[in-house]
Amino acid sequence: MGITKKGVGMRVDKNERRYRIGWVEIAALICTLLVVMASKVNAARVKDVATLEGVSELQLVGYGLVVGLAGTGDGTNTQFTVQSVANMLQKMGIVVNPSDMRLRNVAAVMVTATLPAFVKPGKKIDVSISSMGDARSLDGGTLLMTPLQASDGEYYAQAQGAINLGGINARSGRNSFKKGHTVSGTLPNGAVVHKELEPVDLKTGTLRWELSNPDFTSAVAMANAINQIFPNAAIAEDASSVLVNVPEAMRNDYMSFIARAESAEFTPNTNARVVLSEKTGTIVSGSNVQIDEIAVSHGSITVQVANAQAAAPAPTFIGQATLINNQSMNVNEPTTETRVMPAVNNAGQLAQALNSLGVAPRDIISIFQAIKKAGALHAELVIM
Repeated sequence: MGITKKGVGMRVDKNERRYRIGWVEIAALICTLLVVMASKVNAARVKDVATLEGVSELQLVGYGLVVGLAGTGDGTNTQFTVQSVANMLQKMGIVVNPSDMRLRNVAAVMVTATLPAFVKPGKKIDVSISSMGDARSLDGGTLLMTPLQASDGEYYAQAQGAINLGGINARSGRNSFKKGHTVSGTLPNGAVVHKELEPVDLKTGTLRWELSNPDFTSAVAMANAINQIFPNAAIAEDASSVLVNVPEAMRNDYMSFIARAESAEFTPNTNARVVLSEKTGTIVSGSNVQIDEIAVSHGSITVQVANAQAAAPAPTFIGQATLINNQSMNVNEPTTETRVMPAVNNAGQLAQALNSLGVAPRDIISIFQAIKKAGALHAELVIM
């Protein structure tokens, strides 16, 4: 009986130990999953932050005419518009003296577009249109057939169609209303591709990806991510380039290799940076900005000078009052207080610290410049 009781007791202890070990393993698994999920939140694919060497876009430009405007086109002082219309009509068999033309429904424009790689002839791309002359608005206009060429002089596409504006410009007599920019617009899918870019030879055995934001840590992380899919295939050459050797087993299917390699995920590492715009008062901060605890005191002096005219009482023997110019000056110096800005380790804490200062965005820009000079800002300060 005693042995049986001991045996039973030993079995219970073992079960309890196994039960406890099971919970420890589950807790460790949950922690691992949380770490993986947290890393996935900031992870980016290779295709999102890097481009394949040799695969690039081509910028196109062309000169065209927009017709159908309601009296808002170029005036007679824009001679190249008049000459362009005369040349176009002459090609159609109509001879017109440019000096006899009075155009207000036509505007000369520059047409720009970007031709991506691997776009085949017959596909359509977006184009942008901008006025060259003194046209008031391109609203309601239609772009006539405009060839688009690259820097090599070759024509790759041709644009034509109704213009899409993002603004309104109306006038009635002396009253006018304007919203947005009305002398530039877009043509979604407005150009037809006629010539493809020179094909890139990707079947050379080696491929190279170029990071959009060069960084040594990011380059190494991207190489490691590719190596997890294709072991020992990638190596970081420098802060921008990652060289990948295509395995022998994949050299019969380069497209599958590229698709799998550019889908590899990793966490890019960027420099801490704070971007300030003095024109708009905009402040943009990265997630890894650090600021030491620092005391901030900011104030300004306002000086206002005003001219005032006062009538002096007229002497009894003159019968008229005289004007006396009085110049008053008011100096206003608001009271300021020194506030302690706590240490900051991320963008959220930075936003709370800036709100606690209670100053305008333009004043915050001056404060940031002073904090940087004081050595408390551990980030790059970019002023636009």
